[in-house]
Amino acid sequence: MLSLASPLAAVATEAIGTWSKQASEGLKRQRVQKVAVTAGTNLGGQTPAQSTPSAVFHSVAFRVSSIPVARKWKTVFPAVAAADFDHCANESGCAARGILGRAIENANGLAFRQKISGINRTVNRLVRYQPDAENYGSKDYWATPDEILARGKGDCEDYAILKMAALKAAGLPPEAMSVVVLRDVRRNLYHAVLAITTSQGHFILDNLSDEVKPDRALPNYQPLFSVSADRSWIHGVRSTGDKVASAAPLSDVMPGEGVALR
Repeated sequence: MLSLASPLAAVATEAIGTWSKQASEGLKRQRVQKVAVTAGTNLGGQTPAQSTPSAVFHSVAFRVSSIPVARKWKTVFPAVAAADFDHCANESGCAARGILGRAIENANGLAFRQKISGINRTVNRLVRYQPDAENYGSKDYWATPDEILARGKGDCEDYAILKMAALKAAGLPPEAMSVVVLRDVRRNLYHAVLAITTSQGHFILDNLSDEVKPDRALPNYQPLFSVSADRSWIHGVRSTGDKVASAAPLSDVMPGEGVALR
């Protein structure tokens, strides 16, 4: 059976109600979509993912459009896709933009694993962790790459957003990358990372580590939802029991908010 991660099942009225009828018909004709992102081109020697046994962190992903994060992502992704690290329109953030621009230029000539490791390390060192409530005066604010660089600080999804923009500029297709909001079950907090999907599996870029790791090396991470290009997903896990529900609404999932992760 499929059991939705507990903070998510509260979307039964909003999200599940939206797609359950479609799913009941669609699942009769095809198997459940199990990949969070599918690469459209070759990733520096890595074969693009066409079909994998499961979505990131061994979950099952259901594509949706009505969750709150999807609406936030719709305003942010165009800035990610159009991010320009070669020019600086104002003084704020120009030094950081120059450092990241050079890292992107260097990454263009590197193999896939070196490319993503270099960008992960550079962004981790450029951005100082600060919760949105302190940084923007608003909880769970999803910033654009320009806003992140101008302030030089951000929370966990800001790191992921900036890494996606930088890797897109370095040649990776946006469809192969997703910002994954998750629950760290060991530390009992919400977090966000950037996931890159290839035929070799899912690679995780995390602001908590300069080392890029495969998702299987992070068993404490339980994905809740993810966004990539023009798509968004809710993630569930398979269990032997019935579907379970929780009263916790999606709006309460604020990755990194109020927790000093760095």
